[in-house]
Amino acid sequence: MRVITRASPCDGDVAVGDLVQYYYCPRKVYFLRVLGVTVPPRSKMRLGKSEHEKEYKRVKERTTVYGFDPHEVERVSHNVYVEHECGLYGQIDTVVVLRSGDVVPVEVKYSDQTVIFQNWRKQVVAYALLLRTVFGPRVKYGLIYFPRKKNGLTIAITHDDVAGVLNDVKRLRQLLASERLPRGAREAKCHYCEVAKFCVK
Repeated sequence: MRVITRASPCDGDVAVGDLVQYYYCPRKVYFLRVLGVTVPPRSKMRLGKSEHEKEYKRVKERTTVYGFDPHEVERVSHNVYVEHECGLYGQIDTVVVLRSGDVVPVEVKYSDQTVIFQNWRKQVVAYALLLRTVFGPRVKYGLIYFPRKKNGLTIAITHDDVAGVLNDVKRLRQLLASERLPRGAREAKCHYCEVAKFCVK
């Protein structure tokens, strides 16, 4: 698998993480990327990182590989960094290559929720777009996997989905270039936001 690396992103480039934050609240991207606000990782984020590391080991012990029969799996790669010419880049936690030829980005969520939030869907589509720079049309769908439920939800990658992410990247690059404070999300999200103390509605 081809993995592209670089020391640091250009100012105008957009991380998949930025896209996820944007769909949670556009102001998070403004504070984190434009103003350079740094915040300590929340306990939930630290737990997620720890669980990810454990998950890599658990996969070898399970009877399935992220819901796939082990006989269907050619290989599993972790922490795959890829970038796209549009300025999008990201590190994909897990990529499953199947013997059928399909290449599947897998996003593991340590949540009791099993609904697909918009920012989660955008994340998987963005990873699929990145992987297509390496594997082309072999990337047909992505997977959100919930270890606690031992259940995965498949997300088909459509032309409209990809076009939507490309438009999102343009919108985010404009946000970064303009340095203007964007609109905020509904206030219900503010209670869970680590930059809420910097934000004045």
